[in-house]
Amino acid sequence: MTRFVNDARRCLIEGFLRQHGWKDAVREKLVDDASARQYWRLSRGYDTALLMDFAPDAVSIDPHGLSDTPERPASIVPVLKTTALFSGLGWRVPGIFASDTQQGLAIIEDFGDLTFTKALKMGEIAPASLYIRATDALVDLHRHVDRAVLDDSPANRNLAELVRYQPGNLRRQLASFCRDYLPLVLADAPAREKATQDFNCLLDDILPQCWQAGETVIHRDYHVDNLMLVDTDDGGVDCGIIDFQDAAIAPRPYDLVSLLRDVRHDVGAGLERAMLDRYLAAFPAMDEAAFYRAYIATGMVRNFRILGRFGWLARESAKTRYLEFIPRCWELILRGADENLPQLASWVERHIPARARFEPAFRSIVDPAIPPANPEHGPDHEQ
Repeated sequence: MTRFVNDARRCLIEGFLRQHGWKDAVREKLVDDASARQYWRLSRGYDTALLMDFAPDAVSIDPHGLSDTPERPASIVPVLKTTALFSGLGWRVPGIFASDTQQGLAIIEDFGDLTFTKALKMGEIAPASLYIRATDALVDLHRHVDRAVLDDSPANRNLAELVRYQPGNLRRQLASFCRDYLPLVLADAPAREKATQDFNCLLDDILPQCWQAGETVIHRDYHVDNLMLVDTDDGGVDCGIIDFQDAAIAPRPYDLVSLLRDVRHDVGAGLERAMLDRYLAAFPAMDEAAFYRAYIATGMVRNFRILGRFGWLARESAKTRYLEFIPRCWELILRGADENLPQLASWVERHIPARARFEPAFRSIVDPAIPPANPEHGPDHEQ
């Protein structure tokens, strides 16, 4: 199929496609996502589907902070379970046409190529209309989850099997920030040690606040790259959702933060506030102040984790292109912090030089005086 697939794997795939009627389909390799999964578009006449190849011997990284060793066996089982879960909860997700869990192969529904990201770049659809669709999809999901009772339905069995985040999960996810990012901006070891100590104290205070608005099922990587415009049978357009296999039960604002405080896509404070108001209007019993504190705290977690990942990529993989996003990470961390989490704003002001926050080209990323981080603790594959 391609040079990326060895002969043995190619034979397995050929047999799988033959078994399920796609042997003679035209195959087009798609751009890889950030994981070890690979995808091909299968075409036979007017019918299309996607082949997902996630070999059992591939490297997979635990995204949930379950332990200090993030490696885990590769498996398509989470894809199958979360597909059943989200379909049962009312989301438009790709159907599974065939699967082989032992071999890590699946044929899934093809949603096409029109992501919200592409739609935004085309400029033919108002950004607000896309973000309304995305926000309303979260409202619908959270309403379903709020009403859910853990009975014996397949969707609810999958719900009960999800990882349930605790502050410890988030703390382990943030270890990379101190290990991989702080050395880039704090060359002085005592200063770095003090910043780390104070950061751990900060987390003791802030992480529990992520749950002030309760918890729900999260996609975990909910942003415009993973949302698609999908035609419906009646000629309309639906919000198709992909790449949800790392779903969990976590703080309620988690996916809204991913959507509205995405480091790569500047939503703007006005549209962000409008979408938050739209979400809160759907849940009138919710304490708005508590929700917003949880939203700011969860945003802190997401962006500190991203900074750690960017630092690791720069130091261990020489991938410095992500450093242009660093100023935006800090802007998002600090947006609303003074009013809602002043201790966070104080920690940043005390320990992170302003130039490191707001200048893309801060001190050399590859300073030989700083020892390299341990490559076995690399960043997770999200985003």
